[in-house]
Parts: sequence; C-alpha cells; structure tokens
Amino acid sequence: MNRWDLIVIGAGAVGSAALRAAGEAGARVLCLEQFEPANTRGSSHGHSRIFRHAYFEHPDYVPLLRHSTARLEALERETGSALLHRCGMLAAGPRDCAIVRGTLDSAQRWGLAVEALEYDALAARFPCFSFPRGTQAAFESNAGLLRPEATVNAAVRAAVGRGAELRLGVRVRSVVEDASGVTVGTDDGVERAGAVIVAAGPWTAHLLPEFAQLLSVTRQVQAWLAPQPAVDATAMPCWIYDRGPQRRAIYGLAPDPHAADEAPGASAPARRPKIGLHGSSEIVDPDAGAAPVTRDDVERLLDACREVAPALAGEVAATATCLYTMSPDENFLVGTRAGSRRTHFAAGLSGHGFKLSPALGDALVELALRGRTELPVGFLSPRRFN
Repeated sequence: MNRWDLIVIGAGAVGSAALRAAGEAGARVLCLEQFEPANTRGSSHGHSRIFRHAYFEHPDYVPLLRHSTARLEALERETGSALLHRCGMLAAGPRDCAIVRGTLDSAQRWGLAVEALEYDALAARFPCFSFPRGTQAAFESNAGLLRPEATVNAAVRAAVGRGAELRLGVRVRSVVEDASGVTVGTDDGVERAGAVIVAAGPWTAHLLPEFAQLLSVTRQVQAWLAPQPAVDATAMPCWIYDRGPQRRAIYGLAPDPHAADEAPGASAPARRPKIGLHGSSEIVDPDAGAAPVTRDDVERLLDACREVAPALAGEVAATATCLYTMSPDENFLVGTRAGSRRTHFAAGLSGHGFKLSPALGDALVELALRGRTELPVGFLSPRRFN
C-alpha cells in the first residue's frame, strides 16, 4: 500500500513549484529536502533572478514562460508576497550576435512586445551603459527580476497550507520503481508513493545515474556593486551583454525595491545592482560545495563590467556563489525516466531555469498524477541526445 500519492525530492525552484501544484491537486504529497527551502548550497538563492519572455535560448520556452508568469502572479495574490519586479530587460551585443538576434526572433515568432534599438537610440535611452559603437539591443519592458527565496518560500507555504508535508534534513539515497509504486530510500528509512518527482538540482545524477554524462555541476560567482556616486542604479533594467562566442556573456540585475522588506539596512546586497558571468568550466562536487569567492573572481567580474558599464563597476559590496547544473546544449532535461512510468524529473536547468520553475512543477505533477501533460515540454526530453 502506497502511503503517498506523490513524493517530491528537493524543495528548490522546481521542487517547491511541484509541491504547490500537488497540493492544489489535492494529492497526498511528501517533499523531502536535505537542507531547507531556498538554501545557499544549490541554485535557488541570491536575492534575484532575471525573468523575461523573449527567449534567445530557444523560442519553444515562450509558452512555458507565459504559463510560469501567470502562476507567479497567482502565487503573489494568494500569499501576499512581492515576487516580481518589472524593471525591463535589455539584451545587447555586437551586430547580429546570438543573444540579440535570438531575442528578436523569439519576440517576432510569439508576438511579444520587444523593441529593437540601434546604437544611437540605445545610448540615449540607457546612459548608464557605455556600449561599443555599433552595439545593437532588444528591450522587453514587461520583463524584470524575480525573487528566488521569496518565491520558493511562498510556494512551500501555499502547499503546506493545503496539507502537503515537508521534511527537512532528509538525504535521499535511492529511488526504486516497481509495478505498484516507488520506494524512496533515505537516511531515516523508506517511504512509498504512487509516483516520485526528482527535483534534486546538482544532486540529480546521484539518484538518476544515467544522467551522469549529461549533467555538469559548475561553480558560479555573483557580486553586488556599489556604483559610482553619480549613478542612479534604481532606474536601470536587468541586462545581458553578448561578448562573443569565445567569451562568457555578462549579465546584470537591477536593485530590488522590495529588498528593504527583508533587510531594512542600506547595505543589504539586494538593494544594489548585481552582476555575473554566464557559464563556467569549473566543475564542483555538490557535497563539497563551491569554493569561496576569491579576488581573482571579483576582478574577472569587474573587468567584464568595465567594458560596457564602467559607472556601475565601483566597489564590490557583497559576493556569493551558487551552482549551475549544466546540460550539453544548455537546455533542460524534463520528463519521465526511461523504462519507467512513475519516476519523473527536471534537471540541467543550466543557469536559466528559475523563471520557468512554475511550469516545470506543473508539468511534472500532471505527468505523475495523470500520466500526461498538455504543457509543451517535449522538446526538453533527454531523448534528444540519443
């Protein structure tokens, strides 16, 4: 006899979203988390994440993004949490670069409100940047930032309020499916369920070893800046600059106007602009965690920032690390485990998955409880690598 309809492994971005969806569906659901929701060991922290709809990575994400935004807005209404800040998103780079071209192509395909900007208009509109002459850009006014810790915690509260059970400090060791259910082995014993969702982030390959060759866990560094005194960072959008195929793109996030709700002090990191470089080749054992930020890390970030936004690159107010779980093509792995009917997963979010987590959580719960989903996640099947 299965005690649970569903077990969710992990209470990060996708796990918390799945827990919320399962609670809404009236399922008997248990979530097992080895640390705590929105902990600093994985990928669901850092005060802010970019959210946008004109997706240069792959245009097929757009329906999932629209679904996710609607679900985030509903979560805001239900919990009274401020999760989204629409400050706009600027994608810039050399003429015909992949990021700007992909953003504009995605906007055209899906009828999104995105404005193409040539250099003179770009320089006049966003004087806080010093882009090289010839830079092109695309600006999406309805984009902005999403608060990861607040989002995860709001989803968990909504789920627990509907009867979901969350257990913290529980390390899952095994997932074994049979004809009548799934046995989940933990350090505290075993649990049985009709289905399981693996949303374990950097620890996915520990539970689904067939993905070990497809997932790389990498260390990422982010920094919050104290800009030069004349710069009004509160008026800036989120942004990304394509530095070409041989160099990592630099991205930035606007200050969070809601940060004072959590940390009233003026030194709170989220009240300052944040920067990072997308991608890394520095492989990390998630159990060991990411090494502390070094001076070399900071200098790499500041050097990249000085190329396009020197006025922002004043002093570094704070730094942090997080982990990206990368897939070979930097698109997600989502679906049902090969040869299984009851084991479902989302993995390899590759540094751009948080904004999509509500749609992924909904799709996985539908797969687990109904055996099918109408959300268009088929293009994310790992079968594409066969």
